[in-house]
Amino acid sequence: MVRRDDRPPGEFPRQSGCWSRDEQIPVEPRKPFRVAVVGESVARGFLLDPIVTLPDLCRVAFREAGLDDRLELIDFTVNGLSAAGATKLCRAATELQCAMIVLYVGNNFPRSTPWLDDPETRQDAARTFTDRGYADYLAARREAMTAFARNFCQEVEEVCRTAGIPLVVVAPATNQLDWHAPWVVPTWLPEDRLAEWTATRRRLDEPADDEAAGDPARCLALAERMTVLDGGTTARPMEIAGRFLVRLGREAEGVALLSRAVSTGIDPANYERRCPAEVAEELRLLGRAVGCRLVDVPARARERYGIAALGREIFLDYCHHTLDSLRDVAADVVAEICAGLDMAPAPGWPERLVRAVSPPAREVAAAYVLSALHNQHWGQSADVVEHWLRCAVRTDPTCVEDLATYFTMSLPETHFWLLGDSLAARSDRMYWFLKNFSHLPVLDAQFAERALRSLPEDGRQRLAKELDALWRELRVEQRGDVNLLDTFWRERDSGPRPFTVVAGENAPVSRYGFLTSGKLSLTLDVVLVAGPGISGGRFDIWLNDHPCYAGEVTTEWRHERIVLPPSLLRAGANELTCTWTTASRNPDVATAAVSTFGTGPENQHLIRLARMRLTP
Repeated sequence: MVRRDDRPPGEFPRQSGCWSRDEQIPVEPRKPFRVAVVGESVARGFLLDPIVTLPDLCRVAFREAGLDDRLELIDFTVNGLSAAGATKLCRAATELQCAMIVLYVGNNFPRSTPWLDDPETRQDAARTFTDRGYADYLAARREAMTAFARNFCQEVEEVCRTAGIPLVVVAPATNQLDWHAPWVVPTWLPEDRLAEWTATRRRLDEPADDEAAGDPARCLALAERMTVLDGGTTARPMEIAGRFLVRLGREAEGVALLSRAVSTGIDPANYERRCPAEVAEELRLLGRAVGCRLVDVPARARERYGIAALGREIFLDYCHHTLDSLRDVAADVVAEICAGLDMAPAPGWPERLVRAVSPPAREVAAAYVLSALHNQHWGQSADVVEHWLRCAVRTDPTCVEDLATYFTMSLPETHFWLLGDSLAARSDRMYWFLKNFSHLPVLDAQFAERALRSLPEDGRQRLAKELDALWRELRVEQRGDVNLLDTFWRERDSGPRPFTVVAGENAPVSRYGFLTSGKLSLTLDVVLVAGPGISGGRFDIWLNDHPCYAGEVTTEWRHERIVLPPSLLRAGANELTCTWTTASRNPDVATAAVSTFGTGPENQHLIRLARMRLTP
């Protein structure tokens, strides 16, 4: 079997979104037993790859267990693997005469389900939403997800049973303590309840400056009130309540609420936390079937780490493992392989596995920098982003070079996707990470602030000097104007394109970075209109965490001209934050969208922006 590779000769062999470096696999096994690992980015070791992957660790474990001469491993792990792709790879494993298949999937299922693809299904979903409400609409989606996962499991089980190949099923885990799902604004609620929900969210997000502001009991009460108001149809309040319950020592209640939050919504159009409970349960049932074995990662992690198993101790982001937890999964998988193939590993091999895999500090630090970027990219808290930046600095202080490289390559003039061999070898991973993944506005003032806060004094001074040199020529005053809606600050010949703020974005909040001398006032032009079925509402603009302007969104296009005073500006990177309030949505519009476009009511545009431009 040959996998064709389309990269130009000489380029980095295993960038984000790619497979293993194995490009030719002989059909005839070279050793008595061949094992295939079929998996998504979690098994690929996303953010750690190519330092280490799950198949890499399994191969090392074979060697430490004294089984390297008997076991051969085929690496079928790839980022973004769909359910259909996993089934095809399982069939390929049977053609390659594998003695066993390891299946590590489930995280991508919410994105690959055919929910609402079929016009008839759309009509049924629209009728459910209209006649029975949003809660039943969510229940129908969960049923569709369950059916999708069950059909996949049955198909894989049939493939393995027909070929007489035992299967090791790995049930994924997700970060529930640290990962924040997007705010989904329940615009399907009656107007009075939505108004109270929004007001409660503001009290939770922007508490009063007093002693009670950070009180866990107060925050828990506010989050629980929001869940009562929306009927448990949005994830974020349940996450907040679950985390505070854990902090207050009510661990069982908190974990139950966090687990419920993972499965709320399950909209394949959203990029949310992975592996909902419905998918995980179907995978567990497959792992308990005849001829199958189960590695339940959440259960085994709880045995090892306790409540910490649900947080950053084992996750780099929403579902991808740290090096330590990836070792744990590899050890559990290899133990099941040995049991399934009736092999006796040499005593003490798990302990030797830990000692045998110790990547260079520089490479591990780079993985932590990528983790910080990834969490920043998906709008996670300052605490999470700064945690991984501090881990990177502690592991190798020279990681400041990677941070400088990130800002260098993300400047508009750099065109990082064209740099190729001009980058030093140590920057290759950052280059490919940006080339294959970065698709949000490249200049992130908030990330720069978090990086500077996280570094020790010498590193902070060095990065600040790099940033000042890089950004000196990008100040608004020297460029004439800056279009904040253009990812790379480049005007299109066709003029400004419409931009949308979607329910499901943070809060919903839009953030933009720009550079200024901090000495002159700037003018911000905004052209906006309320989205379909929205009657209108208020929006607030904050500059560098200070309130700057409050305006109105209506059903007609409006032009707002806002002066940003020098007293709120600062030399270098500034951050503009737009908080969009919501109003009740016309249910007929939402129903029509479900029926016609196959998108849920929580994904409809709240605000449409045609211009957001800064000028001196």
